[in-house]
Amino acid sequence: MPWPKTLKFWFAVLISLTLVPIGGVLGQDLPGSGWWSGEQVQNVGSAAATITIVAYDTASSATYVATSPTSIAPGASITFLPSNFSGMPAGFSGSAILSSDQPMKAIANITNQLTGGLGIAGGKAAAQYQGTESAATTLYFPLVKNNRYGSTTAFYLQNVGTSSSTAAATFRMDNGSTYNYTTPAISPNQRLVVLPDDAGVPSNPSDGTRVNIGSLTITSAQPLAGTVLEFKVGEEIATVLKGSRAFTPAQVDSKAFAPVVKNSRFNRFTGIQVLNVAGSPIDVSITYVGSANVPGCKDVTFVDSATGVAAGTSRTFVQLPGKTNLVSNCTAAATIEATGSFVAIVNEDNSAGGTAAGIMYSAIPSNSVTTKVSAPLFKDQRYGFSTGLQIQNVGPGTATNVVATFQCKGNNGANVPFTAISNAQSITSGGAFLFLRPSSMPPGTFTPGNPFSMSGANCGVTITSDQPIVAILNESPDTPGALDDNNYEGFNLSP
Repeated sequence: MPWPKTLKFWFAVLISLTLVPIGGVLGQDLPGSGWWSGEQVQNVGSAAATITIVAYDTASSATYVATSPTSIAPGASITFLPSNFSGMPAGFSGSAILSSDQPMKAIANITNQLTGGLGIAGGKAAAQYQGTESAATTLYFPLVKNNRYGSTTAFYLQNVGTSSSTAAATFRMDNGSTYNYTTPAISPNQRLVVLPDDAGVPSNPSDGTRVNIGSLTITSAQPLAGTVLEFKVGEEIATVLKGSRAFTPAQVDSKAFAPVVKNSRFNRFTGIQVLNVAGSPIDVSITYVGSANVPGCKDVTFVDSATGVAAGTSRTFVQLPGKTNLVSNCTAAATIEATGSFVAIVNEDNSAGGTAAGIMYSAIPSNSVTTKVSAPLFKDQRYGFSTGLQIQNVGPGTATNVVATFQCKGNNGANVPFTAISNAQSITSGGAFLFLRPSSMPPGTFTPGNPFSMSGANCGVTITSDQPIVAILNESPDTPGALDDNNYEGFNLSP
């Protein structure tokens, strides 16, 4: 089947250097200052791609076009920064649309970290999220927080339709309470921010009644793209940010996969929030297959479950001692199954004594899995950051031919191009394999003709397999705790 003449991605959050403090009220963005964004775009087509990115200002009708680069080779990826947009002023805040004549995959990175003339001294926060390829008139967000142990979620809605429209927000909290809010009209291509406070959701930092944690459903007469960002309340200079995309009805399923979950692993733990979008109660089961190479974890299976999760509500599974059957000091890949339709999100935080950093990603529904995955952004000690690529085998049998192809520019600023192709890796059904700092992985990881030849690399990655797979990419500083972590979901492609 030929690709459409124009393929589009929507970015609900796009910001450049913001020099003034920003509060937490409707229409405004993140706390603190210094926020900016970059967009990493990968060509997953068979020919060179011609691309256009247009940014739309939230407060006016102004638009800004990225003037360069405008072409990407097959399999390669490039980064757009605020300086690539002609005339974009400091303080810009808005949304964007990417168009291409080849199939593309794209992510956005939101941060306040000091880099050149962008960011702010002391800024540590960063989050990544997928660009939206398919918008919808209904969006699901499995996790809402309103000052929940100091964290709040903000929801960014971009109107990708042809006329202005309001959006109806329904917050369903874990204690059974419901709060409703209707937004002002959102103009085409522009975005609006919704916070739990807008609907009157209570704000209680450590409320045991769970009135300040829950889920959100958005509906509108026009198709929307959506992003959630979670931040720490009251930070003058933000240190932590988490991000992920909204779910659409096309991403609803009775089975989903989470390649990375942790119980007290290097002071990190996860929580899986499952939102029941079926019309009746569902039972939920989570099967973990250990991937960390430690006794009692590697390739060992564990199960958590819950019954009678009411329609429209969420159930949280926390991977901590005493709250899960997953053993301590274990990283695992998870398979989530239910007796009805759901969406789910994974939220990773620090246990006692951990450094301040956090990540969030969407569990990948079974209806989207394939034997090929793309990843627009992967780093190997690139200006102090490295990426962990966790590949989960979600097929019924052992995968024996998992191959990752890295198309890179290495040696940091020298940007020496190279291609590295891994030898075939084996992954047990339900289990996972990790690529981390490939330049120093064991001999035999890569083919002799295409080794991972240098560190300081910035890559686009394509993974193929003889079993269905999914992937998560987790970027962290090479000096633990120096800056925030961030991550995004790999893109499943048709083989």
